[in-house]
Amino acid sequence: MSDLRVWYAARDPYHCAFRMIRLLSRNGAGLPIDQLRVLDMLLMYPSLSLRMKLPAEVRKTMLALRLPPLKALFVSLPGTASIWQDLQLYQSTALKQLAGRSLLKQDALRDRYAALAPDQLPSALRDRVEAENAEQAALMTFLIDDIATLPVSGSDNIFKRAGVPARGPIA
Repeated sequence: MSDLRVWYAARDPYHCAFRMIRLLSRNGAGLPIDQLRVLDMLLMYPSLSLRMKLPAEVRKTMLALRLPPLKALFVSLPGTASIWQDLQLYQSTALKQLAGRSLLKQDALRDRYAALAPDQLPSALRDRVEAENAEQAALMTFLIDDIATLPVSGSDNIFKRAGVPARGPIA
């Protein structure tokens, strides 16, 4: 009898790196690393957006996506803070891989900011990113145009709204 191996995209640093490239290429300008981590979590588990405390217009956009309710998902997701904590290791590894391959601008990383170095991105990877982003255009628009515009500081910041600690470990 053979062993059954189960692959979890959330625990694959290469998949995480791909998700981060998708987010950064859709954003264009780059993002603060902690904000990128929240967006990556929501790209991995879009239904977690249903748990967020969002402004009315952003909530309206989210509801238009018709995300499956958390109870209807194949896996039972723990609390958002637990997922955030679990993803930290893989997100840190992904960021180090991207930086090590010079796919992120080094000067931005020193300021805890992630920005793609687009000229370093292989064309096959760029094409795959564009195809995936086009396939999930509504979700990517919601994440970048709505969620990423939430403030990163103040009493109603993106971290409090998402239910995660304000800062993660240093990548």
